[in-house]
Amino acid sequence: MLRLWADQDFARIGLWTPVVFGMGSLAYFFLRTEPSPYLAPVCCAAAMVAARVTEKFRAVAMAAVLFFAGFVAADLRAARVDAPILDREIAFTTIVGRLVAIDEAPKSRRLVIDVSSIDRIDNLKAPKRIRVTWRGKEFAAHPGERIQIRASLSPPPPPASPGGFDFARQLYFRGIGAVGYAVSPPTVIKSENLTPVAGLRATIESLRVDLARRIIEQAPGDAGAIVAAVVTGKREAISDGAEAAFRDSGLAHLLAISGLHMGLATGLIFFAVRACLALIEPIALTQPIKKWAAAAALMSGVAYLLVSGGAWPAQRAFIMSSIIFIAIIADRRALSLRNVAIAAFVIILVTPEALLHPGFQMSFAAVTALISAYEWASAHADPLRSFSWLARSRRYVIGIAFTDTIAAAATAPYGLFHFNRTANFGLPANVVSIPVMGFWVMPMAIVALILTPFGVDGPAWRAAAAGVDVILTMGRWTMALPGAVAVFPQWPSAALGVLSLGGLWLCLMKAPWRLGGFLALPIAILMIAGNAHPQLFISNEGDNVGLVVKTPEDHRALAVFDGRKSRFDSQFWMEQAGINIAKAKPVKLSDFAPCDPDGCVIDQGTVKVAISRNLSQLDDDCLRASLVIALYPVNDRVRRACGVQIIDRRDAWSDGAHVVYFTPYQFKIVSAAERRGDRPWSRQ
Repeated sequence: MLRLWADQDFARIGLWTPVVFGMGSLAYFFLRTEPSPYLAPVCCAAAMVAARVTEKFRAVAMAAVLFFAGFVAADLRAARVDAPILDREIAFTTIVGRLVAIDEAPKSRRLVIDVSSIDRIDNLKAPKRIRVTWRGKEFAAHPGERIQIRASLSPPPPPASPGGFDFARQLYFRGIGAVGYAVSPPTVIKSENLTPVAGLRATIESLRVDLARRIIEQAPGDAGAIVAAVVTGKREAISDGAEAAFRDSGLAHLLAISGLHMGLATGLIFFAVRACLALIEPIALTQPIKKWAAAAALMSGVAYLLVSGGAWPAQRAFIMSSIIFIAIIADRRALSLRNVAIAAFVIILVTPEALLHPGFQMSFAAVTALISAYEWASAHADPLRSFSWLARSRRYVIGIAFTDTIAAAATAPYGLFHFNRTANFGLPANVVSIPVMGFWVMPMAIVALILTPFGVDGPAWRAAAAGVDVILTMGRWTMALPGAVAVFPQWPSAALGVLSLGGLWLCLMKAPWRLGGFLALPIAILMIAGNAHPQLFISNEGDNVGLVVKTPEDHRALAVFDGRKSRFDSQFWMEQAGINIAKAKPVKLSDFAPCDPDGCVIDQGTVKVAISRNLSQLDDDCLRASLVIALYPVNDRVRRACGVQIIDRRDAWSDGAHVVYFTPYQFKIVSAAERRGDRPWSRQ
């Protein structure tokens, strides 16, 4: 029977190509040290030879080829983007460079600059690209212009907690080697002669910035900012409250330019062009108007991808829709799951780091699950079903509910892993919001884009924003429901891997053994249940401590030593501990442990932790505690004299944030440096 099932699924083995290729890329990212540049290519070549000479194990050898090829792709990508990273903080320095990108929020602008020179830094050691925030109102620069700006810079931030999201890694693959804040507005010093590619990028970025400004000017408020985000991909103008409403109501996917938006944009153009051409009888009877409409839709997809910024979900959606329209032009049939596999392979080949990004993971999880589910539903559909308006309307509502349920189930593990939260009532919100987005917001946005060159686009943008207001109202109502959000402590990454492989097996296979994919669920639950969680957090600056405690109401809370410091870190610690940041705030550690001006003592059964603020009290802390957290540097002589484990500011500066796990009789310390390893993006 297993052989029969294997023969049945053999034709679908190609769908696993991006999976095995991606596993090779992930293997590179999970290493703690840089591999030899020759190891993976040699292994790949050996696997290719094995595939040529062996018949029995050819499939295994080809899988090995794909695995090592994915590893090589990631290694080459890391080498290609390698650039100097700032190794220390520099205050108030003058930077000269070319303005690459602008992201505008209501009270600030975030600028990405290709650096020509940084005062007080050797050009060979200076970052090639930086990102700074300017909070002033004065601003007259445009993308592509050569500017001078005064700013304070620091190295890209490490994770706020071991195993947390690595911003430095993300910035490394964007070529950004320093971040900071500007203390003066950018001054245009002269126009720069750009290469054709750089000039095109500057023109596109200027178009995106101007279009986002135009939309927000014509439709002020959160609704206009969301329309601007859907059209241009620039989300910085959306308020935290509106973003929370979308996130906690299960509507966050409407903010990301993904398959829904790309499908609507290209699909509306396809049907509109075809309908208009069909009205012209000589053309309709003599010309392939369907192919013409497909070509127009394909060009609109290219334009939308460029204007929207080309995020990974948008790339996936564009590749898939392009394959469909190219198939129409070539009179070929497009296979949906094959489209997903092609899109995934192309993106992983070009940008392997996308595998680590929640946008990539959630986008592909949702579309793979949906296509697989609709394949199954189509095979079991009643061929004699009614096509009356009432039956179609009923199927449309059921279809939205079915789609949302499948997409929510497919993306929930990734949302829980990356954000430690999931929206429980996304179904009613999506049943209302998806039709509004599809039949109101996106059509009006397309009309507005067509009218923009003529300067009469304002009413259309306001009409699109009115539709977003309906979605926002639904989102706020949903997020206010009791139990709308569930939060969980941090998952182990292995559990996410098990769920991913189980889901892929369930979706990509067709024979009855596909149901074996459900076995991943209990395995992952056991892994999550057995996963230890840190109870004590130490910031990467070594100036603050957070402790997970129980309140008198038996709720989990985060007690921080100094509530004025590390506020971003405190929020991240709460998320990792499974504490809802929307309904809880950090509390004072002094309310849960004896504290004085010199520090605190935390009693964890047989383990006592002293938080020391004053070097003069360190001797006493060493006598009464098993672990001392010193919020100041401690030299080696004093450390040896203490006789117990010490984590001081030097440890935090060198190894990043620390966490402490407590057991009844001992404790375990883990640093961010241990989890990150010695990689190109972790050097500082």
